[in-house]
Amino acid sequence: MSRVAVIGEEMRVRGFALAGALVFAAENAAGARAAWRSLPPDVAVAVLTPRAAGWLRGVTSGGAAAAPPDGLPRRPGVLPVVMPPEAEPAEAMPAEAMPPGAMPPGAGPGR
Repeated sequence: MSRVAVIGEEMRVRGFALAGALVFAAENAAGARAAWRSLPPDVAVAVLTPRAAGWLRGVTSGGAAAAPPDGLPRRPGVLPVVMPPEAEPAEAMPAEAMPPGAMPPGAGPGR
């Protein structure tokens, strides 16, 4: 059976362990490259944060690009998937624009 690995900044990847993914926290290019090298052979999908994708660009690009950085192995059987960038915090909707009966954030029952 194939597995999913997730590589990137710890705050963005640690929750994937709850779903059974292999999680490799990497806060820099060296960490991402070490994680890539240590992927088990049964990994079929590598989910990458945008930063990790940048750090691993040479091995995750599809074409016959230049040699991967630092001699990283290409993994033809691994599908790299890049997460969307982090969303900016949404601005609160003005109370006058809220639908009737809606509660503003933080105003739920028992608060």
